[in-house]
Amino acid sequence: ACIGCNQACIGHFQLGLSISCIQHPETGRELDYSAKPRAAVRRKIIVVGGGPAGLKAAAVAAERGHEVHLHEREAQTGGQARLAQLLPRRAEFGGIVTNLTAEAERHGAIIHRRSEVTRDLLLAERPDAVILASGSKPHAPPFEGEAAQMVHVADILAGRATTGPKVVVYDWMGDWGGSGIAEMLAAEGANVRLAVNHHCASASIQTYVRFEQVARLHKLGVEVHPWLRLYGGDGRTAYFIHTPSREAVVMEDVDTIVLNTPNLQEDGLSRVLEELAIPYELAGDALSPRTAEEAVYEGMLAGLAV
Repeated sequence: ACIGCNQACIGHFQLGLSISCIQHPETGRELDYSAKPRAAVRRKIIVVGGGPAGLKAAAVAAERGHEVHLHEREAQTGGQARLAQLLPRRAEFGGIVTNLTAEAERHGAIIHRRSEVTRDLLLAERPDAVILASGSKPHAPPFEGEAAQMVHVADILAGRATTGPKVVVYDWMGDWGGSGIAEMLAAEGANVRLAVNHHCASASIQTYVRFEQVARLHKLGVEVHPWLRLYGGDGRTAYFIHTPSREAVVMEDVDTIVLNTPNLQEDGLSRVLEELAIPYELAGDALSPRTAEEAVYEGMLAGLAV
């Protein structure tokens, strides 16, 4: 079922790229990936992480005939997609979790929830190969000085943090995270300034969706400040650098700085796998944090590689 993101279909078309689908990367690549080659030997595969990359990897590996066990340490599959669907008008995006989970289960992958893969588990299960799709974690960029409060978008969506009434959202990514959290906080009554290190808000989002998002921000009174890179803070003041001119931009009377910045991959288990001489494939944010499109595509490739 379509999740209405427009990213790999009309978004690709407008960029002059071949159209595809973020949930089903076989689309547009049918000659290469529509028919999955059966595995010559049935192997035991452990997939670490139940986000989009892990779910797609499990589905493809199981479809090829392997015994596949996906381990997700949380109570639900989905990874960061579960948080993304909590942003305003993004509930439909949660369909990527439902769809990919169903695909994995339909092909026979066994999903273990609240299950973390450790050295002991690997020694007990003795898999023939592992697909490491363990995702990523929030990361704060280097920051000069101190700020009254600094939180990450993911912390707010997960209920781990709240903000004060006067907020500056620093949007390094120019994607749904920055503009979406700005809209959410403004709708809840906060005074929000959106400092985005791009030429406009939602710059990384497909144009039709971006126009609607920017319109909502305007109606909510969110001040959008383009071309800004966060430099530091001092109490209730945030300091930015205007990227093209290199001049300072100062924002005062700030209670909270909300970060929408690149994550850091969680690939620590790779060292354990190397020590145990277990072959493994990396996919999604565990390889390099990007979007769900890259994660699902790489999950497919990992499922074909084992």
